[in-house]
Amino acid sequence: MDELHQIELFEGITDEEYEWLTENSYEIFMERGDYFHKLGEPVTCFYICLEGELQVTRIMEGKEIVVGTTPRGIIGGELSLLNGTLSTVSSRAIMPSRLMVFDEPEFRMLFGAAPVVGMRILKIAAERTTLVATAFKQQEKMAALGKFSAGLAHELNNPAAAARRSAVTLREMLPRLQDLTMSLCALGLEQQHLINLSMFQRDAINNAGEAGTLSPMQQSDREDEMSDWLDEAGVENGYELAPTFVAAGVTTDGLGELMGHFPESAVAATLTWMSEALSVADLLREIEDSTIRISDLVQSVKEYTYMDQAPLQEVDLHRGLDNTLRVLNHKIKKAKVVRDYDPELPKVMARGGELNQVWTNLIDNAIDALLSANTADATVHLITRCENDYAMVEVTDNGPGIPADVVPHLFEPFFTTKEVGKGTGLGLDIAYRIIQQHNGTIVVDSQPGSTRFIVRLPVAGVTE
Repeated sequence: MDELHQIELFEGITDEEYEWLTENSYEIFMERGDYFHKLGEPVTCFYICLEGELQVTRIMEGKEIVVGTTPRGIIGGELSLLNGTLSTVSSRAIMPSRLMVFDEPEFRMLFGAAPVVGMRILKIAAERTTLVATAFKQQEKMAALGKFSAGLAHELNNPAAAARRSAVTLREMLPRLQDLTMSLCALGLEQQHLINLSMFQRDAINNAGEAGTLSPMQQSDREDEMSDWLDEAGVENGYELAPTFVAAGVTTDGLGELMGHFPESAVAATLTWMSEALSVADLLREIEDSTIRISDLVQSVKEYTYMDQAPLQEVDLHRGLDNTLRVLNHKIKKAKVVRDYDPELPKVMARGGELNQVWTNLIDNAIDALLSANTADATVHLITRCENDYAMVEVTDNGPGIPADVVPHLFEPFFTTKEVGKGTGLGLDIAYRIIQQHNGTIVVDSQPGSTRFIVRLPVAGVTE
């Protein structure tokens, strides 16, 4: 009895309680490396460590991490038994250990047989639940940040890489263009020749990109035609210059009319200079387009996070949905998105950043469901509608649906259908709490081929 009284959990127990505890429990001995509980397996008993120490680990983001140990006097297994869940941790001896063990029926009887001990177990369970929830919420935030960062990095990388390639090529071309310009000046062309050349070049730059409207066959035919014309004009390697002229919308008739007024000896040099000048202009345009894309992405991120804005304000739900799609664009590309927006949808007084977190969870989950099931014609349908004093937002996918026995648990904290360590089970719980805090509702309706998450928010929104 002295041994148990030395453990804080059993302080102040009566002789009768001591007798009941010892008669309804048993001891087990563990060697270093032995498991008591394993992650994802059923929990059938509760333990108190009497000697030694167990290491407790959990899988987070696919990695096993140590969340603590249970030395002498520390309990384990109570959360899974109280919640009726599989083990969320693994418990493994890190030294020879002796445990006092209660099977599940005796564990449940303990609360009546030894109320003081039972209350202490409940207090420990409540504290651990809070700690676990805090840890998982932090993990969920980090997971969301990871998705956000990965998507943003992916979307920024393409225009940034394009701008860099163009800048490198431009640096190599400028000295060559400078040499060609000096050679052109040395040809002794008249002022009218230079004026006509400048006007033709300006029109070509303004018309650049016309080739984008051509079919591959049409573009190939025009390049062949241009290459032959350049060869006849005495231009060396005319086939290399032809794509540049075609991309700028220049035709052989146009070049023929322009060059008809130039000295024959200056035609080849002039055409070579013009091709180089058009290439430089094209590179500058690509750098401009890329930097505009980067700027647009940064602006979308600022709007998505409501950076530098008041937390509570009138929120345009359509803008929030569209910004969320931009952030998730790297995943959205794998599915079709259909927008069915109500043009009369009013703005809602809300915390925009939090609502965007809801849209991110719902859309990301829809995409995951579609991709994991390899759904043919994978589609996410976004619908908004004004319903009297409420704004309705619906996220629908045509995936396999959610099993009927799973639907009632979707918004429960820590509930997840993903593999162990792949999901925290807090994404929809957080979304549910955010919508509740906005005085709104979120419901799910699912059947094979259609899963609908429907959010309704009062237009009046929240005031604090």
